[in-house]
This record gives sequence, structure tokens and C-alpha cells, in this order.
Amino acid sequence: MKRIFLTEDHAAFRKALAFMLEREPYYEVTAQAGSVAEARASGGVACDVAVIDLMLPDGDGTEVIRELRATNPDARILSLSAACDPRRALDAGADEVLGKDASLTSVVNTVRRLAEN
Repeated sequence: MKRIFLTEDHAAFRKALAFMLEREPYYEVTAQAGSVAEARASGGVACDVAVIDLMLPDGDGTEVIRELRATNPDARILSLSAACDPRRALDAGADEVLGKDASLTSVVNTVRRLAEN
């Protein structure tokens, strides 16, 4: 079972993504957060893949990426960015960056690819 951690402040997008991912065989969304504080409250949840939004209401998603990388060094991290320079996420430890204009299908396909590597 591949464990997925989502940090995304747009609840409708996060819930739709969680729904699509959980329809995948052997995928389980183990935790969801809508802010840096909620991500931290999850206690460095063990995961195989994390999807982290860069622009969160209470801080920068790169903080979450760095902390997750420290507690889960083997996790694969996909960062979503609306307007931020993707290099920020990559420098923080993300494996890949997609624009927020990416379709849910594209995000799911990227998660699937990261989970299998």
C-alpha cells in the first residue's frame, strides 16, 4: 500500500485529489492538511509520496517540504505551485513541481509515477 500525504489549502481541490488517489489500487491518503500548522500537527506522517502546495495561508510550503524531507528522507515529494519559482521547491527537496493549472489527472499520474520509482 502506497501512503500519500496531501497539503493543499484549497479544500475542494484537496478532497477531489484524495478521492481520485484513493480510487487507485494500493493507494491510501493517510493524512491531509490545509496549512503549514496542520501539516506540522500531523507529526511528520510517514508517507511514500507527498503532494505539497507552495503557497499556504500561514506560511511557505517549502517549510513543509524541508521538514518532511528531514523526517521521511525516502518520501517522494510533488510540489504544486501557482506563481512561485519552481526552483524554490526543488531546492527545498521536492522531486518534481507541477503548476496549479495542471489537471487532477496530471497530478494523479505524476503521483503514480513518483510512487513507483
